Amino acid sequence: MKKIGIMANPIKDIGLELTKDVLSFLEKRAELYLEEEIYHLKKDENIKLLTSNNTELLDFIVILGGDGTILDAYRNLEFTITPVFGINLGKLGFLTCADKSEWQYYLNLALKGEYIIEERSLLEMKHSDRVSISLNDVVIFKDNDQDGAINLLVYVNNVLLAEYDADGIIIATPTGSTAYSLSAGGPIISPKSEALLLNPIRPHTLSNRPIVLAPGEKISIMIKRGKATVRCDGKKCLDIKEGMLEFSLHDKKVRFITFDNHNFYNKVYTRIR
Repeated sequence: MKKIGIMANPIKDIGLELTKDVLSFLEKRAELYLEEEIYHLKKDENIKLLTSNNTELLDFIVILGGDGTILDAYRNLEFTITPVFGINLGKLGFLTCADKSEWQYYLNLALKGEYIIEERSLLEMKHSDRVSISLNDVVIFKDNDQDGAINLLVYVNNVLLAEYDADGIIIATPTGSTAYSLSAGGPIISPKSEALLLNPIRPHTLSNRPIVLAPGEKISIMIKRGKATVRCDGKKCLDIKEGMLEFSLHDKKVRFITFDNHNFYNKVYTRIR
């Protein structure tokens, strides 16, 4: 019998009605682990609490919500390597593998082991002794109290690449290329790729364009002038004034469940047209 974790976003799943349906579907088919926020739904004393300490015991984790829910879940679970089965209750659902109208079909396939594992790169940011990890992106944006642009020096492998006067800059993984970077004019990169994406936000010159870098390259960004807020996967993680940040792909990767009939480019076409 498979061991399966379940997490849910009660804002997306009103009254946790779909979560209850998933629980009913799985309760006699798997050994279940529920996150603390939905642990009160358990009907069986054998159901266990899901924590960051026991995810590696599981075959996969079902997450009900949107892309933001999955990003938050990964952070709460310390970027577990246990595969994630996402049920889309949001708008885009690039990180999910089933819509709410088809979850039973795909979850049944997953129970039978008829799925594909897709690995995704993680982004590592270092500042002083602090290390932060993101799945989508890190966004450096001028502080709300900052008048005018911030000045950024961008180095790749210790070689100066560019100097930007801009509102900020996005450092993204291929997974994050369909997030904020896309709305800022960045390219779409296949999530199967290993790469780093640099995309300035409203640079004060037309010659500055997004740049895609090889996976082994190291990025250093010096905030030469101004105050900035740093957001990791949409969450504020740092305030900085005139300092250095370093970026690279993390050694660890996360894993998503997908299926033979799923195609990333079809998802792009249907969800952002």
